[in-house]
Amino acid sequence: MSELQGRVFSRQTAFNALAEDLREQAAAAQTLLTEKKAEVFTVHHSALVKVPQSVRGKELVDFLEKWLTPEEETEAEQAVVAAEPEKKEEVAVTEEKEATKAEEEAPKAEEEAPKADEEAPKAEEEAPKAEGETPKEESPKEEEAVKGEEAPKSTKKEDKKKKVEEPSPYRLRAKVIVEALVLAGFITSYKDRVKNYLAEAPKEYVTDSELFVPLPEAITESKDTTVWNVIDGAIYASQLKRKAGVFSAFTQGKDVYVVANEKTNKIYFFESDVARTALAEYAAADGFVQFDNAHFQFGVKLVYGDKFELLNLVTKEAQEAFLNILLNVGVQYREVYNLAAEEAKSFYELKDFDMDKKEVTMEDYKGKVVLVVNVSSKCGLTPTNYPELQQLHEKYQEEGLVVLGFPCNQFAGQEPGTHEEIIEFVKQYNVTFPLFEKHDVNGSNARPIFTYLKAKLPGTFGNYIKWNFTKFLVDRNGQPYKRYAPKDLPLSFEEDIKELLTKAPEPEKTEEESKEEEVASAKSDEEATTEKKEEAATEEAKTEVKKEEAAATTKNVAIKEEAATTEDVAVAVTAP
Repeated sequence: MSELQGRVFSRQTAFNALAEDLREQAAAAQTLLTEKKAEVFTVHHSALVKVPQSVRGKELVDFLEKWLTPEEETEAEQAVVAAEPEKKEEVAVTEEKEATKAEEEAPKAEEEAPKADEEAPKAEEEAPKAEGETPKEESPKEEEAVKGEEAPKSTKKEDKKKKVEEPSPYRLRAKVIVEALVLAGFITSYKDRVKNYLAEAPKEYVTDSELFVPLPEAITESKDTTVWNVIDGAIYASQLKRKAGVFSAFTQGKDVYVVANEKTNKIYFFESDVARTALAEYAAADGFVQFDNAHFQFGVKLVYGDKFELLNLVTKEAQEAFLNILLNVGVQYREVYNLAAEEAKSFYELKDFDMDKKEVTMEDYKGKVVLVVNVSSKCGLTPTNYPELQQLHEKYQEEGLVVLGFPCNQFAGQEPGTHEEIIEFVKQYNVTFPLFEKHDVNGSNARPIFTYLKAKLPGTFGNYIKWNFTKFLVDRNGQPYKRYAPKDLPLSFEEDIKELLTKAPEPEKTEEESKEEEVASAKSDEEATTEKKEEAATEEAKTEVKKEEAAATTKNVAIKEEAATTEDVAVAVTAP
């Protein structure tokens, strides 16, 4: 599934799929509408709500139809419109003449009526004779005459229908351009439904009565952040659940649309995927991100000073993927689990379990140079890393190098197999160095070895393992020496390994030396604490002195003012 979900992104994709000439016309229309914004986007009302800058679908189509129609045709249409009153006058005059003629012929018709009554009996007498005769067919000329009379009437009706049913090609094109403007994110329906997340696109966005609002800042002059503002540079956009309210643990949180943008290095929160204002936005560099399984089972917490956002990712895979995305935007990772492991004084104090679930203490590798790697079977880095790790193991194991592989399935599920399947898989690389049980390297279930190493040697994203085949080199004294990125191939730092191998481990300290060090360390801590207390006391004393000086100054001013007042009173009393 795409990481960019929501109607705005769907529309953008649909716009990019349009014909090039239509996209160009839409761009030209945007320029025109921006220039004519005061004329096009005016005040309308929707459900008693005043919408300052808006336009009805019909109005916008009308405007663009005029823009598309060539000047000659526009002039011809205007001429036709101007001629219509004259035609109406001619028709009216003709109708008056026909009415007058009809009035003149009426008396003649009345005179001929008695004659018709006299001739009726004769017609009845002649009827029997006519019965035997076959009726004469109407001549073709008469039929044509009748048809000729009916034809103009039907043609007129058809012409009227055509006028109603067939809009001009310019109007049809104008409507298509308005549809393209919606897809391009230039305008949007005022009534975009907030809860209609990932809804199917309608067959058409533009109807005569639909109310549209513009989105570009050049028209709205608004500083509000819309979803359309943040699509450029977005690497993630989807609806999540956000902790909100007392019952969020039971409701799994409230819907929120989240966009992570790599260009702006910000995370945006919106009420919906077509929102025209943001609920919140955070600069990535100012905060921390951490796993949080206390409120939601698979939660991710963004911390900004006293503020925080807690999101429910529903699954472990989604939790890890989302946290990874936030790191790509620029948020720093903060480990909040298994912190006791960070306090270890050396690598040798840590333990783990092998593929057979047997506990292995790192003290077994005391005096060795240790290369620790989180491995996987289905990563793109697998075919290059495994052979080189094995090569280093074979080449330097006699000199004191130990390579330790720790399978992990936290990165795109690229280590899905069982222990047996992993062992079978690595046979193709002739792996003979030790492999440990499959386990996490980040979060609440992270193995202590990696919690310790990433704390001592943080990477670009803080104390976090970003991907498969992150490597840590530990010296012969159990002290983390250097960290290498997933793309750093094992042979690329062979010189570092050789350098550590040439150095002998420091001799073990006796109990007395260890005690002396502890005492010295405690004394040093005590002295530092005392020094801090003295500094604090000095600062406090300085503050008190300043307060006293300020009080004395205030008192002197008050005395002077009182003396001046007394002097003024004395002068007033002694004055004649």
